[in-house]
Amino acid sequence: MTVLQVQGTRLAEQRISKPMVRYFLASIGVLFLLAMHYFQHNPGGSGIELSFNAASWIPFSFAIAFGLLEICRQKVWRYSRLTLVLFVCCLMLSLPLLYPNAAVAESTPRILGLWAGFLFFVGLQQFAFTQKQRQRLLWLILIGVWIEALFGWVQFLLLQPGNPISYDTIANRPYGIFQQPNVMASFLATGLVLSAYLLARIPMYRGKWSWQQLTLLLTPVVVLPILVVLSSRTGWLSATVGILLMLPYLLRFAAKAQWRMWLLMVVLGLSVSWNINSMTGWVPKEERLSLVSPRAMHIPQAAEMFMNEPLTGYGYGKFETSYITQTAQWHHEDPARPYGMASLDHPHNELAYWAAEGGVIPLLALLIAAGAVFFKVKKARDGTQLALVSLFLPITLHSQLEYPFYHSLAHWVIFIIFIYWVDNLTAKYHKLKANYVLPLKTLVVALPVVITGFMATTLYSGHMLTKYETTRPVNVDYLLAVNNPWAWKNRFEWDLHLTQLQVGAATDNPQLIQQYIDWAQDKAKLWPRPALYTNLIAAYTQLERLDLAEQIQHEAQYLFPGHDFELPSQKPQATSAAVKPENH
Repeated sequence: MTVLQVQGTRLAEQRISKPMVRYFLASIGVLFLLAMHYFQHNPGGSGIELSFNAASWIPFSFAIAFGLLEICRQKVWRYSRLTLVLFVCCLMLSLPLLYPNAAVAESTPRILGLWAGFLFFVGLQQFAFTQKQRQRLLWLILIGVWIEALFGWVQFLLLQPGNPISYDTIANRPYGIFQQPNVMASFLATGLVLSAYLLARIPMYRGKWSWQQLTLLLTPVVVLPILVVLSSRTGWLSATVGILLMLPYLLRFAAKAQWRMWLLMVVLGLSVSWNINSMTGWVPKEERLSLVSPRAMHIPQAAEMFMNEPLTGYGYGKFETSYITQTAQWHHEDPARPYGMASLDHPHNELAYWAAEGGVIPLLALLIAAGAVFFKVKKARDGTQLALVSLFLPITLHSQLEYPFYHSLAHWVIFIIFIYWVDNLTAKYHKLKANYVLPLKTLVVALPVVITGFMATTLYSGHMLTKYETTRPVNVDYLLAVNNPWAWKNRFEWDLHLTQLQVGAATDNPQLIQQYIDWAQDKAKLWPRPALYTNLIAAYTQLERLDLAEQIQHEAQYLFPGHDFELPSQKPQATSAAVKPENH
């Protein structure tokens, strides 16, 4: 090959790689700067039931597509040993879908989210980022933290009762866009430790402070007061331990003026918090200052479920029904043992969740993946290991006390970016020639198109359901306008069949009431909720089938000993049948 040919090849490679890097980073930018902050009224829940998650999936799908497109254009797949380990772990986590006890439809969204995360990790590895571009990924996360922190300030100090976003000004725990204080807390705590990490990576020139350094120094002042008033023990613990783990890194790699000023800003942030709390009269609730928590009950219960069925678990997608049935059995065998918590669809511990549903194989997969990442951290440069652990700490700790990856897609994306960051610091990349890329090209085109269409209709359908549930008098046209019932399966079915029961009770139409009963009995197999049983009792009473009403009452009282299920003294009216389920 001549010199001109070599130069031409290099120029061609540059022309191929540079545009995709910009598009990829732009997609991540849209996610952290715009999509994850999207607000739309909703009744709560998790996953794409929260509007900001549905919006975030759109740029996330484009980021995955651009990463895979890079493989198609270069016809080379770049990977590291960690890529192969995580691939095997994803296969192990997916294996229980094939078990005969799995509820495939109920667990498919979780598995799709898992593989989307893996494809995003693969996509990240395809780009030869410059140092500046790699750090831009971290800066995009930090800017997202700033936006949410400022949103939290607005919620805490400015919003009044009856505000447009329905923020609870009485409780006044500024949850940002996340609608859950602990999710906001782990997000802000991640930004706090990330500001220290980035500060140590920016050298000072002639004692002058750049705008980037000033932004990083102000982060504790903006974040810490909101972290305090959030009253999140998870946030307090992860921020405190995260700062302590980050200190050796700051002392070793940051200039003396930098680390001293950052610690001063931490003190200033706590001082601002104290002053504001004194002015507003805020004090943490007593229960937030203790370690007493329902987690002390249901996490051990989930762990015992795993010990009870260690090989295959209770079946993917069946945690809620298995949990409530198993704990009811234990309680009735020994009343001293606590009965289960109603509407608990996740044990608030990621390890216990996968182990209880899938048995030992998914548990091993999670432990292997964690061990592989920890091994990468150990291989990092001396003096940086604790800082890298500090980056992971808030979200990792949160995943063992709740389920942040289901409440916030942004948390999942951040977690994967951190894994890529650690891997990139120590990895030796291998290249595999990819000649046959047609299936990959098809996926590149289909992925963003399908996900964008699905999420757009999800947002529209959620808006219609909210209007149906909040408009008085009820307008069934809103319910009929729902064009994506799959994304809102539980909520749409509930609204549809509850309306059916109300109309049947109001018009004394036994056929409509029987249709509700048929649906409710089938629904209770995977979605046992006290409200479902209450309405089922009312439906049988309306049909004057008191024997079956009593049978359902006994079953409900067995499963939910803490609830009172009384038989109506007369036929229920339409209003008495409108009992709605809890969102836990």
